[in-house]
Amino acid sequence: MANATILQPDIEFIRQIKAAGGDSLKKCYQCATCSVVCNLASENHAFPRKQMVLTQWGLKDQLLADPSLWMCHQCNDCSTYCPREAKPGDVFAALRSFSFKHFSFPSFMGKALANKAALPALFLVPMLIIFAVLLSSSSGNFGYLFHFTGEVDYAIPFPHGMLDAIFVTGNILVFFFIAFSLLRFWKGLKSNDPDAKGPGFIPAVIATFTELGTHKKFNQCESEKSRYLGHMLMFYGFIGALTATALNFLFTTIIKWMGSPWYIPSPVEFPNPIKLFGIAGGVAMLIGGWLLIRLRMSGDDDAGKSDYHDWLFLIVITSVALTGMLAWILRIIEIPILAYFDYYAHLVLVFFLLWYAPYSKFGHMFYRTLALIYAKSNGIDKPRKL
Repeated sequence: MANATILQPDIEFIRQIKAAGGDSLKKCYQCATCSVVCNLASENHAFPRKQMVLTQWGLKDQLLADPSLWMCHQCNDCSTYCPREAKPGDVFAALRSFSFKHFSFPSFMGKALANKAALPALFLVPMLIIFAVLLSSSSGNFGYLFHFTGEVDYAIPFPHGMLDAIFVTGNILVFFFIAFSLLRFWKGLKSNDPDAKGPGFIPAVIATFTELGTHKKFNQCESEKSRYLGHMLMFYGFIGALTATALNFLFTTIIKWMGSPWYIPSPVEFPNPIKLFGIAGGVAMLIGGWLLIRLRMSGDDDAGKSDYHDWLFLIVITSVALTGMLAWILRIIEIPILAYFDYYAHLVLVFFLLWYAPYSKFGHMFYRTLALIYAKSNGIDKPRKL
């Protein structure tokens, strides 16, 4: 006699997935069209049919330990061809958003980023921190901020040494939090018992970073190939801007502190390669952000549902690029009152983007990378023979 399996559905989990964008979940009647049309489903782990029924049953633990959630890139081919409009792509997006909240450390941060009502408080934290820096540098005398002409020197109201200390300390803390969260996530992935064999961990890491760097999977989508260019520009634009910021810190601060002749006075001016790199990154982010926002605003069903997490991330990262570019332009044309207020907004947005990264849609970068490494190391993502 076969052994009986007792299912313990998590009803609250089902409610939360439906509220997070997976409200079409119950329309699925397991026809398997979604798994058939998906170009990204693997030979031994076809999705999203299985995950749809597991979500309907409320089997949270099995779902959150499933790397298939992250092998999906939300092309929405499955949603386009679904005869019942169950929209598996939206359900998967809701499951991934739930993962940030479930694995996050500290847990209250995951809940806060998932709650629209907490957004003002989340922005208030960096606003107060940056304002405290401004207040300490000016001793309450803000007169120099309110001029329409004259030289713009961001180091006067926002001392770089103080800002660097705050951001470096905060980033170290954030990396500790994301490491703890990912450790919990990896433990969940390891609870799987893969029935395939892969190349091992190191080859999987190389293959994963190669795949992410080329955005190969995005280009395999049929319904929304337009997403490929937007993601590529945003991805490499952000890396470019981040690299330029790191190089700027290295050559204007660290090397100066070391007494090296390679020191570059701040601000780094055009046409220094660091400045060119930063400008190129900012422009790429702006174009990529515009393409993705336009896609989301199109109302095209193939693009998938745009929920709170999507819009928050897109608006914040695009605004980081916009305020960063404006900070450079306003310094060049010397309009202090606009430059300083823009730079304040830029710092607040950067703080928000980086320090809350593990709990927002930015977390895709961490969770997807780890899930793909696990899947590749165990042969789970072996392509199907079509």
